[in-house]
Amino acid sequence: MAQDTIVANLTSLGLTKNEAKAYHSLVRIGRSSARVIAEDAEIPRSKVYETLALLEKRGIIKKVSGSDPTLFDPAPVDAALDHLEEKVRSSATSARKALKGLQTLRGTEAKEFAWAVQGMEQVIMGLRTAIESAHEYVYIASASPILLSHLREAFSAAKSRNVKIQLFTTTPGSKEIPGLEHYLDLTVAMPSKDLLIERFKELFQAPMLPKEEWAPDRMLIMNVDGRESIGVFLPGDDASQPWALHIRSRLVVLIQWQVVKTVISSVEALIQNGEL
Repeated sequence: MAQDTIVANLTSLGLTKNEAKAYHSLVRIGRSSARVIAEDAEIPRSKVYETLALLEKRGIIKKVSGSDPTLFDPAPVDAALDHLEEKVRSSATSARKALKGLQTLRGTEAKEFAWAVQGMEQVIMGLRTAIESAHEYVYIASASPILLSHLREAFSAAKSRNVKIQLFTTTPGSKEIPGLEHYLDLTVAMPSKDLLIERFKELFQAPMLPKEEWAPDRMLIMNVDGRESIGVFLPGDDASQPWALHIRSRLVVLIQWQVVKTVISSVEALIQNGEL
């Protein structure tokens, strides 16, 4: 894994960028002096002692007694990351309690019938919020269930509320996302993109739609309790942002879900007839 990715992951656990770079270097090179750490981690010499003092205060590095110059050891990775994760969870619990109190005092606000969001974090948060509001069921149709790996906690909480979660996918999600089957029921089919376009072009009323403009293997549709539907569209290139359309109008949701069920039943029929 690239250093930038490791540093970014560590900062998400509450470390500053310099702290993350220093801890990464210590884990990689082992016991070292402040000078060596500053050079290896590319931290200004004027900042390295402050950075190491903060890491020591967090408990994830320690000074080597009697060393001259002073040397530093990193705490074992498992212990250090468990410690940081516990701090984040504790902070999140405290913040959740306080903010939910404020939310209750604010009261209920009007909600839109339909809205769109763009960007991976916005898409994931929208899916998470919808799942957490489910009382009866969450139905998902997707050929790219890897996106669901970001929703484990929401699925787990929904399952504990006896919410039925059903995923219809064209790929074995349990292989792409180990453990996914613990949270939801999987229905797996294996149609190709070209076959989907050919079989369902009348349903989508776009017989002349170029294949590069419609990629069913980059879409996800989620229906929650028959009152909210979400369509997620993942880009085919790194330059574009994923986006999602949320619909809360019951009539539109009902129509959309009937389309989803038609697609599912049609694919299942193709499988049963041995055409796939």
